[in-house]
Amino acid sequence: MRIRILNEDPLYDYKEYNKVTQGIDIATLPIVDLPKDPVEFWIKQFVCNHSNVRCIHFRIIDERPRSVIMQLIRATKGHPQPFVASSRPDWNNGKERSSDPYEEKLFGQDHTPESFIDMAKQRLCNRTEERTRKTMIEIVANLKKSSDPILKAVGYCCHPYCWWYKGCPEIKGCGMYNNKVTDSIIKDYKEDQDLKGE
Repeated sequence: MRIRILNEDPLYDYKEYNKVTQGIDIATLPIVDLPKDPVEFWIKQFVCNHSNVRCIHFRIIDERPRSVIMQLIRATKGHPQPFVASSRPDWNNGKERSSDPYEEKLFGQDHTPESFIDMAKQRLCNRTEERTRKTMIEIVANLKKSSDPILKAVGYCCHPYCWWYKGCPEIKGCGMYNNKVTDSIIKDYKEDQDLKGE
């Protein structure tokens, strides 16, 4: 598994976006200051998830079973860009397309911090198919071990939806949280309906 940042200078790119939103051209300012603790800095940016973090891109290259790849590339929040090794016989020395869902294939995916963290919310859920969840756990562990502070921060921001919501957003949960996110929303709705009925 390989994971790398695609930006040449992600901090500069990010601060440039921030300054543009303030109507300031960063080229008119002194050199961009480095944060004291870069991992902590990026965690804060990714948790608040302002649109500016979308200027940062990273790529994952790995080899996994087709069934896992299909689950990863179907997580499309934040518009990650997938690419998978072709199964065309004319590109593979005449080897016919396999119907084996566990055939190992080379794949890649370009992400923003937002898109990967959103994918982790779905694919780290206990109801995710086991092979896919184990792959996500492995990718997140690699991110956390990265020497790049951005990748490390992304890894530490990866948790299932229930962790973020402190309750389960799924219709059929895994049981980790007894409370459903929808219960409190439906309760508010019913209370408002009762008030209108008076």
